[in-house]
Amino acid sequence: MDPGVKYMSDDPVQIIKEKMERKELTPEEATEIFHALAEVYSQIGLDVRPELVPHNPVTKKVIPPDKWAERLIKRATGAADDWLEGLKNPSRDPVKAAIEADNKWKDRLQQAIKEDRRKKALEKVSFADIVAVAEKIGSSGFAQGIVAREAKIKKRVAELQPLVQAVSDAIQAMPDTTDADREKRLIMARRLMIEVGKKRRGIA
Repeated sequence: MDPGVKYMSDDPVQIIKEKMERKELTPEEATEIFHALAEVYSQIGLDVRPELVPHNPVTKKVIPPDKWAERLIKRATGAADDWLEGLKNPSRDPVKAAIEADNKWKDRLQQAIKEDRRKKALEKVSFADIVAVAEKIGSSGFAQGIVAREAKIKKRVAELQPLVQAVSDAIQAMPDTTDADREKRLIMARRLMIEVGKKRRGIA
């Protein structure tokens, strides 16, 4: 706490509330607030205001999970033709690129690597095989796949949205007057989104 700043109460909880209202949270305090808010939001859910904007917790609040999921589905299904075109004309052969990434894959999937399952499977296919299957499915098949997974998408976004909301609330309570303040907010956004990932994996 800054000894030169006067607060309405000596209660540490009330002081933190005042600092959030004044946008005076330090990065350390923002991290603590994120974890506290994430726990509460995940347990009780949120009734988030409809004017909230998505994607960038540094600039504003986060939209409700149902609207977020709807936008994801709409954007994905609307890009079906682009998906097919991009798959048929990649910047490099995806099969070769995947094989070249074999060592990286081994670091992450130790058990599968012991049997070389991925490498053996890749060696049995070619890029032409992939394109042939994609053309048979067609762009409509891609869109139908997204729609078919609507419930799964909404479930995952509903789990993610409270955590991103906690990130946003914590960052909004940090100073944003100077360039240095804004740089700290951006760095904190990255750090807290890493924490979100850890929570999603059950390691935080």
